Amino acid sequence: MKILAMVAAMTVAVPVLAEECPVATDLEAGIRFGVDKGDEEVFRSLRPGVVEAIFTHADGGATRSLLGQGIYLLELMDMDGAEPDPSTRMTYAFPQNAEDLPLPVPGSTAQFSLLRNERGNFDSEVQSYDFGPKGRASFGACTYDMIPIEIRYSEDDSNTVDLLHYLPELGIAYYAGSTYDGTNDRYIYHRIEAVK
Repeated sequence: MKILAMVAAMTVAVPVLAEECPVATDLEAGIRFGVDKGDEEVFRSLRPGVVEAIFTHADGGATRSLLGQGIYLLELMDMDGAEPDPSTRMTYAFPQNAEDLPLPVPGSTAQFSLLRNERGNFDSEVQSYDFGPKGRASFGACTYDMIPIEIRYSEDDSNTVDLLHYLPELGIAYYAGSTYDGTNDRYIYHRIEAVK
C-alpha cells in the first residue's frame, strides 16, 4: 500500500510542476527569467509580431528592446526609471514588417539588409542569421525546445557573433552571449516564471 500511495503522490505532483511552467499565452502579462548575478529579463507581447524585453541589472540599470517575432532587434533604449529614455534610442529598419519576419527553421539561414538609426546617425548593415539544430533548454524544473541562433554583422571589425536561444513554444529568443576578438561572453538564464 505504501508503494501505491507513493506512486499516486508522484503522479499527482508531475502535472502540478508542468502547470507552473510558462506557456506562450503568458506573454500577454509577461514571462520573467532570472539571469546571472541577480539580473532579470521580462518579455511581453506588445502587438502581433512584436515582443518587448526589459533587461534589468542587479544594480538597477535597465534596457528595453523591441523584438520582431520575439527574435529580431527592432529598437533598443535605456530605461529612465519606469520609462524608456528616447535620447538613447537605436532602431533597425528591416525590409519587411515585424510580423512577416521569418521564424527559425533548424539548419536554415536568413540575411537582411537594413538601415540602422543610432541617435540620429544613419548607417546600413547586413545581418546574417544561422539557425542551428534543435536542442533543449532548462530553467529549473521547466524545459523547452530551443533553436540556437548565430548572428553576424557585415560592418563589424571585431568579428562579433551574437548568440540567441529561441524557444519556439514561447515565441521568444533570449541573448545567450557573444564571441568577439577571441573573447567569449555568456549569459546563463536559470529561472523562468509567468508574471502575475
